[in-house]
Amino acid sequence: MSKQFTNIHDVFFKKALSDPDLAGAFLREHLPRDLVNLLGSEPPEPIPGSFVDEELREHHSDLLFRIHLKAGRAAFAYVLMEHKSTPDRGARLQLLRYVVRVLSDWYEQNKQQLPLPPVLPLLANQGPEGWAISCEFADLFGAVPEPLRPYLPSFRHALVDLAQLDNRELSVQVRLRAFLKALKYSRRADLPECIDIVLAEVPALGKKDLLVILTYLNEGPIAVSSRMMHEALLRLVPDRKEQIMGWFSQPYYEQGIAEGELRGELRGEARGEARGEAKALVRLLKKRFGEIPASICEQIFAANVGSIEVWAERAFVAADLESVFGAN
Repeated sequence: MSKQFTNIHDVFFKKALSDPDLAGAFLREHLPRDLVNLLGSEPPEPIPGSFVDEELREHHSDLLFRIHLKAGRAAFAYVLMEHKSTPDRGARLQLLRYVVRVLSDWYEQNKQQLPLPPVLPLLANQGPEGWAISCEFADLFGAVPEPLRPYLPSFRHALVDLAQLDNRELSVQVRLRAFLKALKYSRRADLPECIDIVLAEVPALGKKDLLVILTYLNEGPIAVSSRMMHEALLRLVPDRKEQIMGWFSQPYYEQGIAEGELRGELRGEARGEARGEAKALVRLLKKRFGEIPASICEQIFAANVGSIEVWAERAFVAADLESVFGAN
């Protein structure tokens, strides 16, 4: 699969949950009830950046949110989406590494103040097999003598296993359910046979959301012919026949290449994400090093998301501006 804009799963996942209202619904609907009861009424605030290792970005997407607890204390929710086809037993180790990065960055940004904010880790699994692995980090050590157990790193992550959820349980919100359903089915071998189920929310979706979902399905690992999607849309929204015919009359869609309007929707999302990340990085650099040369700003705004995220990680610990970009 092409890595043209990080990866299509990453862009689609972030499109779905970067909206604070949808992110808030996702957390409230899928976190354990005792955790939901701790949340305040404010929507979660997306925090720019990624903590995923460069070599794992084809398999992992992540989003960090600042959340508010009823007690008035701020906390973070760290959502890691697993894009692998089969469950990864090492995901807990990677999740621990990412959470430590979140805390280390916060610690440096806040001049080594304590206490640290709580970070709630949530693993979402997109794979079709379902997640049958422990959510307890300590289980990675196997059988350990009891006197040693208090000295082991120990945490539990929340789990959202899309494959195991009934479609009605994905979300009560139509938009969020449509996005999560596309993620759930996109790796399933029976996707073409289930296309009417996947697109069932189409009558309630706006054009932009629909095009993003169609592009994601068209670019995904399981092939669905343009004819099948065309016919499904005509069954689901016959009153939009003229609009649908316009989408499918383009040569790029007939050939399954998606170089036109549909891919442009997701590319636009990727460009918007890169611009947001660039603005955040410039603010961070100014805070740490003072005024930034125009040439550096141009370099940042011309870069892709992956490069910006690498620079942002360096910016937290670099001694000077040159160290941020010198080894890129």
